[in-house]
Amino acid sequence: MERRAFLSGIGTGLLAAPRAAVGQQGVKVYRIGLLATRPTAVFSENFESEMHKRGWRVDRDYTLESRFTDGDYQRAPRLVAELVNLPVDILLTFNTSNARVARNATDTIPIIMITSGYPVEVGLAVSLARPGGNVTGNSIYAGGEVFAKHLLLIREVKPSIRKLGIVWDYGPPAFDPRDGEQALAELRKAAGALGVTLSLQMIRSREDVIPALAVCEREHVDSLYVTTGPVNGGVPQPILQFLTKHRVPSITDNSLSLVRDGVVLMAYSANIRDLIVRTAYFVDRVLRGAKLGNLPIELPSRFELIINLKNARAIGLTIPQSLLARADQVIE
Repeated sequence: MERRAFLSGIGTGLLAAPRAAVGQQGVKVYRIGLLATRPTAVFSENFESEMHKRGWRVDRDYTLESRFTDGDYQRAPRLVAELVNLPVDILLTFNTSNARVARNATDTIPIIMITSGYPVEVGLAVSLARPGGNVTGNSIYAGGEVFAKHLLLIREVKPSIRKLGIVWDYGPPAFDPRDGEQALAELRKAAGALGVTLSLQMIRSREDVIPALAVCEREHVDSLYVTTGPVNGGVPQPILQFLTKHRVPSITDNSLSLVRDGVVLMAYSANIRDLIVRTAYFVDRVLRGAKLGNLPIELPSRFELIINLKNARAIGLTIPQSLLARADQVIE
C-alpha cells in the first residue's frame, strides 16, 4: 500500500490537532468515528464505561459517530469519507480491512484499531513497537500463531480428522492478500505437521458461501473452519445446515459470533472486552496529546475458549474433559 507523506506539523503532539465541536457551555466535545461491520452492544457498553473511568463522558466530552458496512466492503470508502468530512478527531476501526480503508482516506486523523490481523505486514505500521504513522491499536494475530492453535483444538476434539474444510472470507476485496496469507501459512504449517489436508474455499461475497459448502461436501471434509470476516457472520444458516447434516466438528476465530448463536462448536479468540478497554486507553492517550506513532501496537493479554455443548450433542461428539476444564465458557 502506498504510504502518503505526512504533514510538516506531525512532529509535536497529535498527528492532527483535534477539531472538536464546542458545546453550549464552551467545553470542547470531541468527535470519535467508528467504522465497523455491524453494531454490537459489547462495544458501546464497554467503550463508554472505560472512557468514563478515564474521565471522559459521552455527550459531555465526546460523541460517537458510527458507520456500518453490514458486510458490504464496497461501502467502506464512502462511509469512512463521511467520517473524515465531518470531521472526526479520531477514527476507530474493527478489522484490518477497515483500518486500511481509513488509512487510504487520511494520513492525519489518528486511527486506532480495535482489532486487526497483521498491521505491519499489510503496511499500516512500520513495526509493532513503533508504528510510526497515524495508525496504532490492537493486533489479535501478529506473532501468536492463533490459526495453528485452532487446528490443534479441533483435532483435540476429534483426533481422527483428516480433511479440514475452510470457509475463508479473509481475502480480497475486503482484506489485503498479505493479511490472509500470514494466517493461511500458519494453518498450512500446522496441517502438514498433523497430516491434515486442507480444503480451502475463498469467499468474496454472500453468494459464494453455499457453493463453497457444496465443494466441502463433495470433498467429504470431516471438520470445518469458519472465519468471521464481513461475509460469514451474516450468513449463518447455510453453515448451520451443513454442520447439522454432516455432523462434523467446527471452529471459528471470533467468540462473539457463530458459536454463541449455536452455529459452530467452538471459538478461540482474543477477549473482545479486553480489546475495547485497550482501545479506550489509546483514545485517552491521544486526546491528552500523545504522539500516535510512538504508541506501540498491542497484542492480546488473553484468549478465550468457548464450547457449545448443544452443538456437540447434536453431532454426537463427546468433548474431552481436559478440554472442557480449559474452556472459559461452556454453553449448555
